[in-house]
Amino acid sequence: MNSKKIISAGIISGLVMGVTLFVVGAIASRIIYGPQFAPPGKFDQEQLNPFYFIWTKLLIGMIFGILFTFLYEMLPLSKKINAAFSGLKYGFWFWLIIFLWSLSHPLTYGSLNISNQIFWAIYSLSGFLMYGFTLGLIYRRRRRNIL
Repeated sequence: MNSKKIISAGIISGLVMGVTLFVVGAIASRIIYGPQFAPPGKFDQEQLNPFYFIWTKLLIGMIFGILFTFLYEMLPLSKKINAAFSGLKYGFWFWLIIFLWSLSHPLTYGSLNISNQIFWAIYSLSGFLMYGFTLGLIYRRRRRNIL
């Protein structure tokens, strides 16, 4: 795939990832942290508004969507993403590697905060799954010359 198509696929799937991160993050933080929306001291007061969270999630999604799509294209895989389900699998395995890596530090040094880990597991898994699902749809449509 040429770099223009990789960038456009990354932007689209990254934006979907960003919206998912915003929605799931709001719901999960409300369930896990309660009405304060975030652990005390995590954000400045001016950062605790929906507009701050949505534009940062969209920006983060776009940047990482492009990065993850380029990374995917460089992987020497025997079977590439060809549909939404294979995209979900790619998103899940990518999430699992990153999550286990990020979990290793708190486990090693004994600073594991269970509620934070549960939040980040739910939050990041949802984003990666939607990223992979969307990327799979894009690849499927491109293979059929629809997109």
